[in-house]
Amino acid sequence: MKSNRYIISGVAVWLIQLLLADLLAIKTVRPDFLAILILYWAIKYGRLHGTVSGFLIGILIDLSGTASFFGLSPLLYSITGYLSGNLKGAYSKLSPFYFSLAWVGILGLQFFIFCIVQYQDILYIDPRLFWMKWLGTTLYTFCFAGILQVIYPFHRLEPC
Repeated sequence: MKSNRYIISGVAVWLIQLLLADLLAIKTVRPDFLAILILYWAIKYGRLHGTVSGFLIGILIDLSGTASFFGLSPLLYSITGYLSGNLKGAYSKLSPFYFSLAWVGILGLQFFIFCIVQYQDILYIDPRLFWMKWLGTTLYTFCFAGILQVIYPFHRLEPC
């Protein structure tokens, strides 16, 4: 019964990503709701769960035909799940500032790697445009993560 909740929430966020991300897109900048979901799951359940769920969701994204480079999504989401899993139970050990800095850095790293691969031609032609795309993608997802932090903050996640 417990696994049904993960499957339902994962499929729901995947459908939201498929249906709403293009509607919310500003030029080529889209929010990544699945990265936020993996971040929450990894902080709640740890590295193994975060890495496996990140890989499975990445494969689902690649197989759904929305990814440009096959294999990039499982790699990025697995890295995000693994690094975020290190934050399991760390909210009470770290100050809230350092905890927030850690998850912001993890998502920033994910979007940096994504932009390096996705916009590699822009990096050589116009580096300023590349940095703007990275910043736009990162900040757009951070806006949704911030809204979710108001609704359901990380300190309410109880480690299992």
